[in-house]
Amino acid sequence: MGENDSKVALVTGAASGIGASLVRKLRSANIEVLGVDLDSSGLESIRVETGCSIFETDISKNANNIEVANQAVDQFGRLDYAFLNAGILGRKIEEQINPYTSSDLDPEHYTTVRAVNFDSVVFGTLAVAPVLEESGGGSIVATASIAGIVAWNRDPFYTATKHAVVGWVRGVAPGLLNQGISINAICPGGVATPLVGVDRLASADSNLLDPEQVSQAIYETAIGDGTGQAYTVKAGDSPIRQKFAFTSIEGFPS
Repeated sequence: MGENDSKVALVTGAASGIGASLVRKLRSANIEVLGVDLDSSGLESIRVETGCSIFETDISKNANNIEVANQAVDQFGRLDYAFLNAGILGRKIEEQINPYTSSDLDPEHYTTVRAVNFDSVVFGTLAVAPVLEESGGGSIVATASIAGIVAWNRDPFYTATKHAVVGWVRGVAPGLLNQGISINAICPGGVATPLVGVDRLASADSNLLDPEQVSQAIYETAIGDGTGQAYTVKAGDSPIRQKFAFTSIEGFPS
């Protein structure tokens, strides 16, 4: 992969954090990248730094995902990898240490969190699949969270939408495999990004991951074998990327 400069990837949430780190990783492997985000200044910064292409849009809308996929084809002629990485919290990080009740959970905000964290993954998958198939197959990696496997009860909106991402990946994988496409979910623990406060990584007691650790795990997942899997990425684990083993239920597919 690193020796083939004809490969093309798109990365959503590319302006900062895990997405920006992933753009750097891909560009260092001579992969062409279309970075997608709503943050125009962040996109411009990563463009100047890495030489990637950029596209400013709101990927929570279906039509915009189709436009992104078409942009990749128009610009590069193909698409090999799609990294559906954009995400937001359901509760502000500074509020998550405080107790809450259901009255503190805003239904209007839920629709925004769902749209960014989950709808964009569904729409993104469906938009890129025909393009990946036309290019001879490829790989999709969706950024979920360890909160997509266990309940992060400080942020139920985030937990619910990340569970949905994992469910989508596992459910849609067989259909995509018929098109020569793999799809997997990456499930990081806490990551030192603007989402949680970058400065916390400097703490001697920090259990946060560096974004570079997560982008490496995403890269390995994209070029690896298998589909329909969820991989945890947790500080202190060895190896840091581990396939999660779901419990099977008799009479249901695993």
